[in-house]
Amino acid sequence: MPYLIAIPLVPLIAVLFYAFVLFDRLVRAEYEQHRPVWETEGRPAGFFWRARECGFITSHLAIARLSFVWLFRTPAWVAGSPASAAMLRGYRVAVLVWNIGVLIWFGIFLSVLHD
Repeated sequence: MPYLIAIPLVPLIAVLFYAFVLFDRLVRAEYEQHRPVWETEGRPAGFFWRARECGFITSHLAIARLSFVWLFRTPAWVAGSPASAAMLRGYRVAVLVWNIGVLIWFGIFLSVLHD
C-alpha cells in the first residue's frame, strides 16, 4: 500500500520537467533576441540549455534568481513577444500546479502515515 502513495508523484514530476523546459526556452529567447538584457541578468543558463558565454557560478545564481522573479514579474522584453508571453504564462502555471500538487501529496502522505 505505501508504494501507491508515490504514484501521484509521476505526473507532478512531468509538470516540473515541463516548467524547466519552458524556463529554458525563455532564457534561450532572451539570449537570442535580447542579448544585452541577458548579459545584465547575469548570463543565465537554462536547466538543460546553456550558452558558451555562461559562467558556472554566475549562471547558476542567475537561474535561481530568475526562476523565482519571473513567477511574479514580467520582463519588458517578454511583453513585446506573444510567443514569449505564452511561454511565461505556461511556466507560471506549471510551477503553480507543481507547488499545489506537492502540498496536496504531502498532506495525503502525512495522513496515510498517521493512520
